[in-house]
Amino acid sequence: MPLLDVHGQALNVIDRGESEAVVFLHAFPLQAAMWDYQLDALDGSHRCIAIDMPGFGESPAPAAPGDASMQAWAGLMVGVLDQLGVADATFVGASMGGYLAMAVLRHHPDRIRQLVLAGTRARSDDPGVAHRRTAQQAQLQEGTAAEVLAKETVEGLLSSGSMSRTDLVEYVHALAAGAHPDGWIAALEAMKDRPDSMLLLRQADVRALVIVGELDRVTPIAEAMSLRSLLKGELVVVPNVGHLPNIEDPLAFNESLLAFLGVEPAAVPAAEPEA
Repeated sequence: MPLLDVHGQALNVIDRGESEAVVFLHAFPLQAAMWDYQLDALDGSHRCIAIDMPGFGESPAPAAPGDASMQAWAGLMVGVLDQLGVADATFVGASMGGYLAMAVLRHHPDRIRQLVLAGTRARSDDPGVAHRRTAQQAQLQEGTAAEVLAKETVEGLLSSGSMSRTDLVEYVHALAAGAHPDGWIAALEAMKDRPDSMLLLRQADVRALVIVGELDRVTPIAEAMSLRSLLKGELVVVPNVGHLPNIEDPLAFNESLLAFLGVEPAAVPAAEPEA
Protein backbone atom coordinates (compact mmCIF):
# COMPACT_ATOMS: atom_id res chain seq x y z
CA MET A 1 0.00 0.00 0.00
CA PRO A 2 1.18 3.63 -0.40
CA LEU A 3 2.97 5.35 2.45
CA LEU A 4 0.62 6.69 5.11
CA ASP A 5 1.03 10.31 6.20
CA VAL A 6 0.60 10.25 9.97
CA HIS A 7 0.99 13.58 11.77
CA GLY A 8 3.38 14.71 9.05
CA GLN A 9 5.51 11.55 9.12
CA ALA A 10 5.34 9.16 6.17
CA LEU A 11 5.19 5.52 7.29
CA ASN A 12 5.40 2.26 5.39
CA VAL A 13 2.64 -0.03 6.62
CA ILE A 14 2.08 -3.67 5.69
CA ASP A 15 -1.65 -4.41 5.94
CA ARG A 16 -2.74 -7.97 5.16
CA GLY A 17 -5.85 -9.99 5.81
CA GLU A 18 -9.11 -9.44 7.63
CA SER A 19 -10.78 -10.17 10.99
CA GLU A 20 -9.23 -9.15 14.33
CA ALA A 21 -6.14 -6.97 13.97
CA VAL A 22 -2.64 -7.83 15.14
CA VAL A 23 -0.07 -5.01 15.09
CA PHE A 24 3.61 -6.00 14.81
CA LEU A 25 6.30 -3.61 16.08
CA HIS A 26 9.86 -4.36 15.02
CA ALA A 27 13.13 -4.60 16.92
CA PHE A 28 16.08 -2.21 16.60
CA PRO A 29 17.71 -1.83 14.09
CA LEU A 30 15.47 -3.99 11.89
CA GLN A 31 12.20 -3.34 10.03
CA ALA A 32 8.64 -4.60 9.66
CA ALA A 33 9.77 -7.39 7.33
CA MET A 34 11.24 -9.18 10.37
CA TRP A 35 7.67 -10.40 10.95
CA ASP A 36 7.23 -12.07 7.54
CA TYR A 37 7.13 -15.57 9.05
CA GLN A 38 4.39 -14.49 11.45
CA LEU A 39 2.34 -12.71 8.77
CA ASP A 40 2.43 -15.88 6.71
CA ALA A 41 1.37 -17.98 9.70
CA LEU A 42 -1.62 -15.72 10.41
CA ASP A 43 -2.73 -15.57 6.79
CA GLY A 44 -6.47 -16.23 6.68
CA SER A 45 -7.09 -15.88 10.42
CA HIS A 46 -6.20 -12.26 11.32
CA ARG A 47 -5.62 -8.82 9.89
CA CYS A 48 -1.87 -8.24 10.23
CA ILE A 49 -0.43 -4.72 10.40
CA ALA A 50 3.36 -4.31 10.50
CA ILE A 51 4.88 -0.83 10.58
CA ASP A 52 8.34 0.46 9.64
CA MET A 53 9.38 3.05 12.20
CA PRO A 54 10.69 6.40 10.84
CA GLY A 55 14.01 5.88 9.05
CA PHE A 56 13.75 2.07 8.97
CA GLY A 57 12.67 -0.22 6.15
CA GLU A 58 10.66 1.78 3.64
CA SER A 59 9.69 4.62 5.99
CA PRO A 60 11.45 7.95 5.30
CA ALA A 61 13.68 9.42 8.01
CA PRO A 62 12.14 11.70 10.64
CA ALA A 63 12.54 15.46 10.24
CA ALA A 64 13.66 15.99 13.86
CA PRO A 65 15.34 12.80 15.13
CA GLY A 66 16.51 14.43 18.35
CA ASP A 67 12.89 15.03 19.36
CA ALA A 68 11.84 11.40 19.06
CA SER A 69 10.16 9.72 22.02
CA MET A 70 8.20 6.56 22.68
CA GLN A 71 5.18 8.72 23.50
CA ALA A 72 5.34 10.44 20.11
CA TRP A 73 5.85 7.09 18.37
CA ALA A 74 2.82 5.69 20.23
CA GLY A 75 0.85 8.57 18.75
CA LEU A 76 2.05 7.53 15.29
CA MET A 77 0.90 3.96 15.89
CA VAL A 78 -2.55 5.13 16.95
CA GLY A 79 -2.64 7.41 13.92
CA VAL A 80 -2.02 4.37 11.70
CA LEU A 81 -4.89 2.50 13.37
CA ASP A 82 -7.17 5.49 12.92
CA GLN A 83 -6.40 5.71 9.21
CA LEU A 84 -6.96 1.97 8.79
CA GLY A 85 -10.21 2.04 10.73
CA VAL A 86 -8.97 -0.25 13.51
CA ALA A 87 -10.43 0.36 16.97
CA ASP A 88 -8.12 -1.95 18.91
CA ALA A 89 -5.64 -4.73 18.29
CA THR A 90 -3.32 -7.32 19.75
CA PHE A 91 0.09 -5.63 19.85
CA VAL A 92 3.17 -7.80 19.29
CA GLY A 93 6.44 -6.03 20.09
CA ALA A 94 10.00 -7.33 19.89
CA SER A 95 12.77 -5.61 21.86
CA MET A 96 12.41 -1.91 20.88
CA GLY A 97 8.96 -2.80 19.58
CA GLY A 98 8.11 -4.00 23.08
CA TYR A 99 9.08 -0.62 24.51
CA LEU A 100 6.77 0.97 21.96
CA ALA A 101 3.92 -1.41 22.79
CA MET A 102 4.30 -0.39 26.44
CA ALA A 103 4.13 3.27 25.40
CA VAL A 104 0.86 2.59 23.57
CA LEU A 105 -0.41 0.84 26.70
CA ARG A 106 0.62 3.86 28.81
CA HIS A 107 -0.87 6.59 26.61
CA HIS A 108 -3.62 4.78 24.65
CA PRO A 109 -4.66 1.74 26.71
CA ASP A 110 -8.02 1.45 24.99
CA ARG A 111 -6.27 0.54 21.71
CA ILE A 112 -4.63 -2.61 23.10
CA ARG A 113 -6.78 -5.74 23.23
CA GLN A 114 -3.93 -8.14 24.09
CA LEU A 115 -0.17 -7.83 24.44
CA VAL A 116 2.69 -10.04 23.25
CA LEU A 117 6.18 -9.01 24.35
CA ALA A 118 9.25 -10.75 22.91
CA GLY A 119 12.83 -10.18 24.04
CA THR A 120 12.11 -6.93 25.86
CA ARG A 121 12.13 -5.44 29.36
CA ALA A 122 10.02 -3.14 31.52
CA ARG A 123 12.89 -1.26 33.14
CA SER A 124 14.25 1.96 31.66
CA ASP A 125 17.88 2.20 30.51
CA ASP A 126 20.53 2.15 33.22
CA PRO A 127 23.21 4.89 32.95
CA GLY A 128 25.67 2.62 31.13
CA VAL A 129 23.20 1.67 28.40
CA ALA A 130 22.02 5.27 28.01
CA HIS A 131 25.65 6.40 27.68
CA ARG A 132 26.27 3.79 24.97
CA ARG A 133 23.24 4.96 23.02
CA THR A 134 24.43 8.58 23.27
CA ALA A 135 27.88 7.54 22.03
CA GLN A 136 26.30 5.80 19.03
CA GLN A 137 24.30 8.94 18.26
CA ALA A 138 27.54 10.96 18.31
CA GLN A 139 29.19 8.46 15.95
CA LEU A 140 26.32 8.79 13.49
CA GLN A 141 26.38 12.58 13.67
CA GLU A 142 30.12 12.48 12.97
CA GLY A 143 29.57 10.40 9.83
CA THR A 144 29.88 6.76 10.90
CA ALA A 145 27.66 4.76 8.56
CA ALA A 146 24.61 3.13 10.08
CA GLU A 147 25.60 -0.06 8.23
CA VAL A 148 28.80 -0.28 10.30
CA LEU A 149 26.93 -0.04 13.58
CA ALA A 150 24.23 -2.38 12.28
CA LYS A 151 26.77 -5.13 11.62
CA GLU A 152 28.07 -4.88 15.19
CA THR A 153 24.57 -4.75 16.64
CA VAL A 154 23.09 -7.62 14.62
CA GLU A 155 25.84 -10.01 15.65
CA GLY A 156 24.88 -9.46 19.28
CA LEU A 157 21.26 -10.35 18.62
CA LEU A 158 21.76 -13.93 17.48
CA SER A 159 22.78 -16.99 19.48
CA SER A 160 26.16 -18.56 18.77
CA GLY A 161 24.39 -21.46 17.05
CA SER A 162 22.50 -19.09 14.77
CA MET A 163 25.71 -17.23 13.93
CA SER A 164 26.92 -20.42 12.25
CA ARG A 165 23.93 -20.32 9.87
CA THR A 166 25.25 -18.11 7.09
CA ASP A 167 21.88 -17.74 5.39
CA LEU A 168 20.23 -16.60 8.62
CA VAL A 169 22.99 -14.11 9.44
CA GLU A 170 22.77 -12.64 5.94
CA TYR A 171 18.99 -12.43 6.24
CA VAL A 172 19.15 -10.48 9.51
CA HIS A 173 21.87 -8.20 8.10
CA ALA A 174 19.57 -7.52 5.15
CA LEU A 175 16.78 -6.55 7.53
CA ALA A 176 19.09 -4.00 9.16
CA ALA A 177 20.57 -2.71 5.91
CA GLY A 178 19.54 0.64 4.53
CA ALA A 179 18.35 2.21 7.77
CA HIS A 180 18.81 5.97 7.65
CA PRO A 181 21.27 7.50 10.19
CA ASP A 182 18.51 9.83 11.38
CA GLY A 183 16.30 6.80 11.95
CA TRP A 184 18.99 5.35 14.18
CA ILE A 185 19.42 8.63 16.06
CA ALA A 186 15.67 8.90 16.60
CA ALA A 187 15.34 5.30 17.80
CA LEU A 188 18.28 5.66 20.17
CA GLU A 189 16.76 8.86 21.55
CA ALA A 190 13.36 7.26 22.07
CA MET A 191 14.85 4.21 23.77
CA LYS A 192 17.20 5.98 26.15
CA ASP A 193 14.50 8.48 27.16
CA ARG A 194 11.73 5.97 27.82
CA PRO A 195 10.28 5.74 31.33
CA ASP A 196 10.28 2.70 33.56
CA SER A 197 7.17 0.62 32.89
CA MET A 198 7.15 -1.77 35.83
CA LEU A 199 4.27 -0.04 37.66
CA LEU A 200 2.41 0.40 34.39
CA LEU A 201 2.50 -3.34 33.69
CA ARG A 202 1.68 -4.26 37.28
CA GLN A 203 -1.50 -2.16 37.08
CA ALA A 204 -2.42 -3.18 33.54
CA ASP A 205 -5.58 -5.17 32.95
CA VAL A 206 -4.58 -6.89 29.72
CA ARG A 207 -4.11 -10.51 28.70
CA ALA A 208 -0.44 -11.02 27.89
CA LEU A 209 2.11 -13.44 26.49
CA VAL A 210 5.86 -13.06 27.11
CA ILE A 211 8.31 -14.85 24.81
CA VAL A 212 12.08 -15.04 25.23
CA GLY A 213 14.93 -16.93 23.61
CA GLU A 214 16.71 -19.31 25.99
CA LEU A 215 20.10 -17.87 24.95
CA ASP A 216 19.09 -14.20 24.74
CA ARG A 217 22.05 -12.09 25.88
CA VAL A 218 20.32 -8.73 25.38
CA THR A 219 17.24 -9.39 27.52
CA PRO A 220 17.89 -12.60 29.46
CA ILE A 221 15.26 -14.95 30.82
CA ALA A 222 15.23 -13.10 34.15
CA GLU A 223 13.82 -10.04 32.37
CA ALA A 224 11.09 -12.14 30.79
CA MET A 225 10.23 -13.69 34.15
CA SER A 226 9.87 -10.19 35.59
CA LEU A 227 7.51 -9.21 32.76
CA ARG A 228 5.44 -12.36 33.27
CA SER A 229 5.21 -11.64 37.00
CA LEU A 230 4.15 -8.02 36.45
CA LEU A 231 1.55 -8.87 33.82
CA LYS A 232 0.46 -12.18 35.37
CA GLY A 233 0.65 -13.54 31.84
CA GLU A 234 2.00 -16.60 30.08
CA LEU A 235 5.74 -17.16 29.60
CA VAL A 236 7.29 -19.13 26.74
CA VAL A 237 11.02 -19.82 26.53
CA VAL A 238 12.11 -20.78 23.02
CA PRO A 239 15.06 -23.23 23.32
CA ASN A 240 18.47 -22.68 21.73
CA VAL A 241 17.85 -19.21 20.26
CA GLY A 242 18.88 -15.66 21.09
CA HIS A 243 17.22 -12.25 20.93
CA LEU A 244 15.16 -12.88 17.77
CA PRO A 245 13.16 -16.07 18.45
CA ASN A 246 10.56 -15.20 15.79
CA ILE A 247 13.33 -15.38 13.14
CA GLU A 248 15.71 -17.95 14.64
CA ASP A 249 12.94 -20.51 15.30
CA PRO A 250 9.78 -19.21 13.59
CA LEU A 251 7.90 -22.48 13.95
CA ALA A 252 8.24 -22.53 17.75
CA PHE A 253 7.45 -18.83 17.99
CA ASN A 254 4.42 -19.16 15.72
CA GLU A 255 3.09 -22.13 17.66
CA SER A 256 3.02 -20.06 20.84
CA LEU A 257 1.65 -16.94 19.16
CA LEU A 258 -1.15 -18.74 17.36
CA ALA A 259 -2.13 -20.65 20.49
CA PHE A 260 -2.34 -17.34 22.36
CA LEU A 261 -4.50 -15.89 19.58
CA GLY A 262 -6.76 -18.94 19.60
CA VAL A 263 -5.89 -20.18 16.12
CA GLU A 264 -6.43 -23.89 15.62
CA PRO A 265 -3.19 -25.91 15.05
CA ALA A 266 -4.43 -26.95 11.60
CA ALA A 267 -4.11 -23.33 10.49
CA VAL A 268 -0.35 -23.32 11.11
CA PRO A 269 1.64 -23.81 7.85
CA ALA A 270 3.24 -27.25 7.77
CA ALA A 271 6.43 -26.17 6.02
CA GLU A 272 9.03 -23.92 7.62
CA PRO A 273 9.52 -20.69 5.65
CA GLU A 274 12.87 -20.24 3.96
CA ALA A 275 15.27 -17.92 5.78
